[in-house]
Amino acid sequence: MVFYVYHSPYQVERHISYPSDHRLYHTHMDYRVSYEHSMKNDPDAFIAQVPSQLVEGIPTNIPRALVPEYITELILSRSPTIGKIRNLRIL
Repeated sequence: MVFYVYHSPYQVERHISYPSDHRLYHTHMDYRVSYEHSMKNDPDAFIAQVPSQLVEGIPTNIPRALVPEYITELILSRSPTIGKIRNLRIL
């Protein structure tokens, strides 16, 4: 069974409970972010502005200070046409 805990409208924790084990496990966090990005063929021309995007599946064991870097790498790995990301903000 999956439970969701809402810290704010943009930050959600997923908890997983297994029937044989009634403890809750922190496994992943979801973050809403905004950023600007360029395309891979012209990495210095930032042409797109993303006002809000939900990024799911961030492990909870990542230190808070490294979350923006992890999210940036995750977005780049999921979107092969994006060249660079700048001004990433966690909303």
